Amino acid sequence: MKFYFIYEATILLITSIVILRFVGKKSVARMTNLESVVILATGTTMGHAIKENKFYQVIIILIFFGIFLFIFQKLQMKSSFIERYAIGEATLVINDGKIIMESLKKLRITQGQLEMRMRQKGISYISDVKIGTIETDGEFGFELMPHAQPLTQEALMKIMGKGQTESPTKSENIFDKVVENNK
Repeated sequence: MKFYFIYEATILLITSIVILRFVGKKSVARMTNLESVVILATGTTMGHAIKENKFYQVIIILIFFGIFLFIFQKLQMKSSFIERYAIGEATLVINDGKIIMESLKKLRITQGQLEMRMRQKGISYISDVKIGTIETDGEFGFELMPHAQPLTQEALMKIMGKGQTESPTKSENIFDKVVENNK
């Protein structure tokens, strides 16, 4: 029994990953009709390639896809290179209340689409956003300016004089890494 179809399945998976990576973060989170059709066409094309083979080969390919995904996820956890280039990183789109237009162009997102995502998160003013990112899954992540942050229980307790005088030690701000990577 020749297993050349495993090679073909690998090529199909890699090609699909490259296509989906090229389509970008925007398409992962909120797909338009056109983007949905392209994604479905990619899957259908893979299906036709598999359909040409015999039943046992299709079963083996499906198992291979599952194993490939499992191994890829394990490698992603162990290798920052795979995580960075196959999965991607968050992209800085707002810094200190100002939109970074170059980042929007790179992501193929309009200012209106960014503002829509902000409204969905309950943000009314761009100037209230200290750091805004488009995450690898296409969602909008943000850190608000100090004046726009909601009052926390810890801050309320300090105001009332009932809380700790010192804040617990906090770890590194998770947005600092995104800002550093986008310089």
